[in-house]
Amino acid sequence: MIEPTIHVVVFREEGWWIVHLLEYDLASCVRRLEDVEDHLKLLIVAQTAANLEIGTEPFYGFAPSPRRYWKTFEVAQVRVEAIQIEFPPALQAAGPAPRLEPRIAAIHPSRVMAASRAE
Repeated sequence: MIEPTIHVVVFREEGWWIVHLLEYDLASCVRRLEDVEDHLKLLIVAQTAANLEIGTEPFYGFAPSPRRYWKTFEVAQVRVEAIQIEFPPALQAAGPAPRLEPRIAAIHPSRVMAASRAE
């Protein structure tokens, strides 16, 4: 079975590191860059558990992120090693755990779109 992939853009905003899932318009934040990986794992497991509890597929109802976040991901220079998540036994019914492909952006998504309009 093919594991799903979730692309994640990570960027700074007012002293926080924002982690934004692209396939699902879902974001969260951490104070330290070194906390991103553990936080992403927790976010995915918690959302999957919440969906299973109410009887829906993981990330049901989430639309893809707006274009500015995808564009930020595309231009991000820092690629981070993929993160493989392992679901605990209670979440096995959700199917294969996703693989996360994070990239760290040096520019805020609002500035990426402004720059692309100027071109």
